[in-house]
Amino acid sequence: MSNPDARFHQLFQPKKPVNLDDEKTALLANRLTPTEEQITDWLQSPQIKQWLTKLPMGITNNLKMEAVNTIIKNVIQNPDKDCRVQFGSAAIGVDVLRWQLWASYKLPYASGIKAPDCLYTLKKYLDAPD
Repeated sequence: MSNPDARFHQLFQPKKPVNLDDEKTALLANRLTPTEEQITDWLQSPQIKQWLTKLPMGITNNLKMEAVNTIIKNVIQNPDKDCRVQFGSAAIGVDVLRWQLWASYKLPYASGIKAPDCLYTLKKYLDAPD
């Protein structure tokens, strides 16, 4: 038996230390502070509706939009707190640190769970030309 190289574990170490506190601090420093109207317009935009419609979540599109309306109401009341709405094994929520909508659902006929983020963030909505 040969001796394993003492430096073998270093091969899988990140070259730069990962500091999650630094990432969170940077996100907090650059966090958007949208108005109620901006939040509502973003979450009711055609891009968000289209993204939700394409997800095979096992709930109707009307329930998906009802979840978004509930999220709007809750986020406007407390814009510093993430919000999610759950229907059975499906959930839709918003990350207010990144202002990104996400969904979570069980895949039909599979044992896995899918949790995609919507690429149409509030920042993209605000940066889009009118």
